[in-house]
Amino acid sequence: MSKTVEKLKNLLSLGENQTIKYIESDELKYCGPQVCAFLNTKGGYLLCGIDDKGQIKGIANATQVGEQLESQLKSSIKPPVLFSVELQEVENKQLLIIEVPAGKDIPYAFNSDIYTLIDEQVQKADIDTIRDMVMRKQIEPTRWERLFSSELNEQDLSVSACKKLLSAKRIPKEILQSEQGLLHQLQLLSLAKYGRLTNAADVLLASSPGKRHPQARVRAVCYRHKADDEYQDLQHFDGPMFTVIEQIITFIMRNTPLRAHFRTGNNQREELPMYPEQAVREAIVNAFAHRDYSNFSGGVKVEISPVQLKIWNSGAFPQGIDELKIEQGHISVLRNPDIAHILYLKGYMEKLGRGSVVIQEACKNAGLPSPKWHSDNMSGVTLTLFATEVTTEVTTEVTTEVTTEVIKMIDLMSQEHSRDELMKLMGLKNAEHFRKHYLKPALGITPALVEMTIPEKPTSSLQKYRLTPLGLQVRQQLNDKKNK
Repeated sequence: MSKTVEKLKNLLSLGENQTIKYIESDELKYCGPQVCAFLNTKGGYLLCGIDDKGQIKGIANATQVGEQLESQLKSSIKPPVLFSVELQEVENKQLLIIEVPAGKDIPYAFNSDIYTLIDEQVQKADIDTIRDMVMRKQIEPTRWERLFSSELNEQDLSVSACKKLLSAKRIPKEILQSEQGLLHQLQLLSLAKYGRLTNAADVLLASSPGKRHPQARVRAVCYRHKADDEYQDLQHFDGPMFTVIEQIITFIMRNTPLRAHFRTGNNQREELPMYPEQAVREAIVNAFAHRDYSNFSGGVKVEISPVQLKIWNSGAFPQGIDELKIEQGHISVLRNPDIAHILYLKGYMEKLGRGSVVIQEACKNAGLPSPKWHSDNMSGVTLTLFATEVTTEVTTEVTTEVTTEVIKMIDLMSQEHSRDELMKLMGLKNAEHFRKHYLKPALGITPALVEMTIPEKPTSSLQKYRLTPLGLQVRQQLNDKKNK
């Protein structure tokens, strides 16, 4: 089983120190108690379609089964809570992955029974365990998102935002079928209680939540120069969360340059946004889902400069989470589960604990440096995405730092080449001379101009070399100079 565990961890980007359980069945009666137990303890992943020997059996009709199972779980587990069900293909077989964060509103019950984990095994909770859960809940302060929003009434909500939410595909049928009005529907979504709207409803759906919660406004600025001494664009956003998220993403994509991209084996140049929209979207949504809304001097800020994109939100990482665990894709400890639940229902959140992995993979695929997270109790959490150095100014700086030998090699590279092919292109016969004066300097410069096709096996007989996005940009500028 251990080999299967490690293989699936790597394949599914589940990270280290995760609680992972396997069952062969996709039936509600087997999945429900496990999900409930995860919610009442520390969260975890339930993989359906693997037998007790670690053999991958798969799930037949996985798409339909997954949708049905998710709906059944959400109807059977109380109080309402956020978890996700997704499909993943492994060895040409479909698995269902149920990702469950630690619950904030324990005790949770599945079909009126409360389950917990004891020695990693699912068991019905005894009376002492249930009493302990209830007592712990009573002494915990009410979350900011659950407090009533002062002076907010139904007329202050955005009609279009409410319609967009209730038209989302993931909204449970019992909410859509409710005939008791909007306030009752929002109560079923934990956005209202006793006929009053909560702070979560305010920041999610109100036309102007900043009137009551100034910290809900978002500041976005784009600086013109590296020194950050003047800006070319500055905006403040206030409105329903879905609208603001889209406005911020548009702001970022509008104020970042395009980068050149060449497909492998194709000299056709493409112009793509500097930062992949998938990474930008995931980063912005995470900032809204995980920020500390109770901090009245906090909020969300976006800063764009020629060399990086910074997204900051108030509130440090939850206890037990650090930069390393975030990079590994540690399962979420949700600060605002009600807000996160709505973002999930609307389709903004998918992989609850692996948003960081999605961001890293998107940056890697785009040829960008690895993103960095920084957190402390005083300044909150900052995510930095780094640009590739593709502007004329930076490319000139790069070309002056490398030797004429490296420039010659870059100028001749048009696709993936083996070492022998490169030497032949340049008319060289001395392999050691080529390695020392051409290949090694090209691979060693930062940022890199040339990269290996098999970096994990540098001495492989199948090894080839290709230009990085920056190397392609340098070569393009060299060609432009020739043609002038």
